[in-house]
Amino acid sequence: MDDHKKKVYDKVYGYEGVYEPSHGLLDLLYKRLRRREINRYQVTYDLLPSIGKGGRLLDVGCGDGDLVFICREKFGECYGIDISDVRVERAKRRALEKHTNNIYFYVCDVDEGLPFSDSFFDAVTCISVLEHVFNPPNVVNEIHRVLKLGGVFIVQVPNVAWLPYRIQLLFGKLPKTGGVYLGADWELLHWFTKDVLVKLLLASGFQIKQVACSGIFAKYRKIWPSLLSGDLIIKAINVDR
Repeated sequence: MDDHKKKVYDKVYGYEGVYEPSHGLLDLLYKRLRRREINRYQVTYDLLPSIGKGGRLLDVGCGDGDLVFICREKFGECYGIDISDVRVERAKRRALEKHTNNIYFYVCDVDEGLPFSDSFFDAVTCISVLEHVFNPPNVVNEIHRVLKLGGVFIVQVPNVAWLPYRIQLLFGKLPKTGGVYLGADWELLHWFTKDVLVKLLLASGFQIKQVACSGIFAKYRKIWPSLLSGDLIIKAINVDR
């Protein structure tokens, strides 16, 4: 693993500086309507099948393990990988505190490949990660490799074609998905649209089963996700070995 790259991610996760606060109209409206928000992890949980004792789940870019702990009841074994040892250590501590069995966390740079054999998993999740890796096509191909035929892949990315982002670009401002410093979100390496993400998945041997989104009024916004959704959550099936 590239030590310099890992240090960059560790610094991002451990950063305690002050980001520029947001005071726009959309931010104020969001705070008012947040009670109607559907969390991205809840959407992912609902899309995942319940495999049971013999099933294996991998969460790519697991962070502190939030999604792994939420979904563990659906699988016999759950794995989480992340490039940051800071976050992997947090996840391991949480597993010890919760006395959970059959949950495993590893430090891994997904850009360099996944340390698992072919067709090892029944399901793989990749939530708010693909936009941060150096080579998304290689990462998706690796995920395809470790998934069983018929296995489920759920991926979430920011949608640059979301209407508010289009308006921001019209006025010369960059879209903002997370912490903003000096007018930009420096943590993102890539932006996606629905069309781009679908093409990427199809080219890697996946079949699109469902397109969803998270956020406020998500069940209505998914009617036209390419325009109305700030993120894209796609459930895909491995159909090509």
